[in-house]
Amino acid sequence: MPLRHAALIALLCTAPVHAAGPSALPIDAVADAYVHPHDRIEVESGRRMNLYCAGSGSPTVVFDSGLSDWSNTWALIQPAVATRTRACSYDRAGMGYSDPAKQPRTAFNIVGDLHTLLERAGIKGPLLLVGHSLGGFDMKLYAALHPEQVAGLVLVDPSEERLWDRVGPILSVQFGEKVVKDAAADDLSGFGELVTHLRECSDTTRAGKLDDATYATCSDPVRAQLGPAILAERRKLQVTAAYQDTQLREAAASMFVPDTDADARYARLFGAAPHPFGDKPLIVLTHSIWEMSPPFGETGYASWVAAHRQTAALSTRGTERMVELSRHNIQVDHPQVVIDAVAEVLDTIQQDAGKRAQRVGTAHDATSTRAGN
Repeated sequence: MPLRHAALIALLCTAPVHAAGPSALPIDAVADAYVHPHDRIEVESGRRMNLYCAGSGSPTVVFDSGLSDWSNTWALIQPAVATRTRACSYDRAGMGYSDPAKQPRTAFNIVGDLHTLLERAGIKGPLLLVGHSLGGFDMKLYAALHPEQVAGLVLVDPSEERLWDRVGPILSVQFGEKVVKDAAADDLSGFGELVTHLRECSDTTRAGKLDDATYATCSDPVRAQLGPAILAERRKLQVTAAYQDTQLREAAASMFVPDTDADARYARLFGAAPHPFGDKPLIVLTHSIWEMSPPFGETGYASWVAAHRQTAALSTRGTERMVELSRHNIQVDHPQVVIDAVAEVLDTIQQDAGKRAQRVGTAHDATSTRAGN
């Protein structure tokens, strides 16, 4: 869910994303898989989370969705990826078909849930992590906390931690310190307004007063590309108290909210080394249609792009790409772009695995030859 709801205008973008993967399947052919629970796995006593896996092969691709969203946002992407390798989507606690959690919905707790879920499902890695928006940050954090499991990442317009602390010095050169400071304050204020709005949505739902007009402002916009069956199921779940309460709790505890302890941990995880993700293949996709109205439209867009480039630089093989004529929900509006990015990272991971196997085989042959002499 974007921080601002306003008219958007198109910007001149972009470098094309390489076409490499299978094609997106018609939504009518895959929708049935996304309108009911699959494997509901116990992650702690009495609490289960929904996991849906399809296909076979290695690495396993794992999808995480953005704020206010769950696994059916990947309906145009997961089935195509599953024609190449194992592909798994899941519902965070309180979203979709997963039970709510008592713990605060911080990024660290969300990542902890996912780690437990994968462990109990027998999915150990290697993993290719794919996340959109808030889920993009979740996947970035997962890769930092569990690097031994992660082989690569595709981050789809990911949310960014400590945004203005990171990009402020860069943007001050272009826009001036006062404009950047004011833009940061406006951004924080806007997010506070969002949290207040979501609290009102939760209270209204619990009071049984969530009518059609209010519902439209208390959930993500209708996404016609997902087809009537999925849209009907989304409507069914989005009017529940569990959904409305969870999107509030996730927003209120997210990495957008200043937190001294969490921010310090983020700084250590992502800033302690020049390339903390080593040479793992990493693609960051950035949307290109942005609200550019004064006074902070241009500054806000520049901050988003700069932060995405910094995230791409977490790996020596990271790249940031602008997606032509795209809004925030790239996974719905331009699913083929995401499929192609996942396929590209898959190719790199599998090529790397082949090279390692070849080196091991060569070393084994050399050892055997010496032993025979």
